[in-house]
Formats: sequence, C-alpha cells, structure tokens
Amino acid sequence: MIACLIYKMFKINQLCNWGVAYIKLWKCLSALLHFIFIILLLLLPVLIKSQNSQFNYTIVHGGDKIGWLRLEKNKVANSTFLLLVSEIKTRIIFLVAVANKETSVFENTVLIKSTQYRKTNGTVKVNKHTSRIGNKYEVVENGEKQVLSIPVITTNLLSLYFTEPIGINTVYCDKYGCFSKISKTTDGGFKVVFPDNNSNTFYYKNGICIKIKISHTFYSAEIIKSS
Repeated sequence: MIACLIYKMFKINQLCNWGVAYIKLWKCLSALLHFIFIILLLLLPVLIKSQNSQFNYTIVHGGDKIGWLRLEKNKVANSTFLLLVSEIKTRIIFLVAVANKETSVFENTVLIKSTQYRKTNGTVKVNKHTSRIGNKYEVVENGEKQVLSIPVITTNLLSLYFTEPIGINTVYCDKYGCFSKISKTTDGGFKVVFPDNNSNTFYYKNGICIKIKISHTFYSAEIIKSS
C-alpha cells in the first residue's frame, strides 16, 4: 500500500492530466484507509478485553457461606465504569434474602455518577442516584433531591474494592452522602468507619482487594476473594 502511494505521487509530476492522477491517488488512499480500518476492527476486541477486569468473592458469616459478590471494572479511554453485584441469603429469625447492585462512573478520575440499589425479601430498600452537575453533586433518593456542596469526588467506597487507598485519608460514602476517614489497622487493613459507627475494613495483596471485614451493630461478615 505504501509503495503504491509513493508511485502515484511520483506519477503526478509526470502526468499532464491532473484530474486522472488525482482520481488514481484517491483510490489508492481509500484502499489504504479501508485496510487500516479492517485491522482496527480486528484488534478492537483484544484492546477492549485488556481494559476489563472481573473478580469474584464469597460472603461468609460465622464460618458459613451466605452469599456471593462480583466486581467488574471497565476502562475506556478516560472513563472508568465500576460495578458491584451481590446476593445474600441467611436466616436470623426468618429467611433474609438481599440483592444489591452498585455502580460508579469516573471521568478523568472524577466521579460523575453513582447508583445504589438494594432489595430485601423482594422489597426495594435503597434506590439512590448521585450525579455531578457543574461543581456540585445532586443526590436523588425516594423521589427527594438533595444538592451536596462538594466540588470534586475522586474516591468513593466502591472504588476501594478495586484500588488500594495508598496516601488517601478520606473516602466518599455514597450511602451516607458524606466523607469518612480511612485509618490503617495494625493487621494491615484500611478501615472506614461510617456515621452510624458501622465499619468496613479492606485488605489488599499486590494492590488487589482480597478481603473485606464488615462490622455492623447486629452482625459481622467477611467478603473473601475466590477468583
């Protein structure tokens, strides 16, 4: 293809009929562009795949498996999409089934949108949307709108499932609509204490989250990486 281009350009200087030379050169350029386009289409799945990651976890309570959790991360250009999906089935006094889904979208490391959705025994308990509008964030929950005077969020709780918070002291907790402090524990974890005094402690190995300890007023559980 390149040799063809050079040849056509050389012939332009020799041909008197510039219109014919232009048409021939244009055909050669079109063929080259078509060839490049086909190559990019063939490489696109490989390029996209290299930007995706997925991790699976087991949710354990009292030594028993009570559920599962799946994480997905998709990075396209300057945008990063995070997804958390989980299901829990356990019996306290009666059977409790919880389905949870959380998403976050970052552009150039800035949070622009997040959602939290949770069903308990088939009833929607949480349906919350946070969006960045201008230099503020708008939160919509149960039909009520709230504007947060927070200019920029670069780390939220969901992002801790994917990235070790080295050098980061606070994290935005979408559920509570505020920042919480991150403190290092003696056993190497990163603990986040929420406004209701419940907490999550994240543990990492080679930059990947391998375990989360959940400490709640009424229960405790662990989320352990399985694959």
